[in-house]
Amino acid sequence: MQAQAEVNFSPADKLSIPTYNGAISFAVNGSYSTASLENATWTFMNLRLNGSLPIENLEFSAINCNVTIFSYQTFNATSINIFLFNYVVEGKGEQILNLGLSSKGGESNAINWNVVFGTHVVTTEGNGWNLLPDGTLIVTGASGIENVTILYYDFSFENNSKLPFFQQHSVAITVTVAVAVTVVIAVLVKVRTRKHTDELT
Repeated sequence: MQAQAEVNFSPADKLSIPTYNGAISFAVNGSYSTASLENATWTFMNLRLNGSLPIENLEFSAINCNVTIFSYQTFNATSINIFLFNYVVEGKGEQILNLGLSSKGGESNAINWNVVFGTHVVTTEGNGWNLLPDGTLIVTGASGIENVTILYYDFSFENNSKLPFFQQHSVAITVTVAVAVTVVIAVLVKVRTRKHTDELT
């Protein structure tokens, strides 16, 4: 299946994944240049959701669940950029996705990622989510109708030997602050998506 250049979509459109008994839709209007279903995975090029950042390349598969994609945003700070990808899951299934972010902050590893289920931040890989070496996330912790927010931390530290020790070695400090910010963001995202989630129930 192949969609050609600049295809517009609306919340009424649903992209099925028959092999996995899943489907993907969008909470807002938007467009993409191409969308193809191959090996039970939808690959979107130049995906644009109204009110969100464009996503150059998104791969997404849903197993035994329906997914409604809401938004893709970034928050910038002095030494960190936080990318947020938000969707709602209907059903107790599995989501497999790759946002193409593994190259933005160097090698992708678990310290770069958090997953938020509702307002519960899961920082430890293996507890509701797993990361593959290529930056693909496998999310298994959502059930029923639940809001999921994927967070990617792009650490951009400058190598400056004149900085104090804690600034030169501030990954742990930054992660702690980032998780705190994540909780606040998760609450805000849940408030924004609550109306739609209530409609699904």
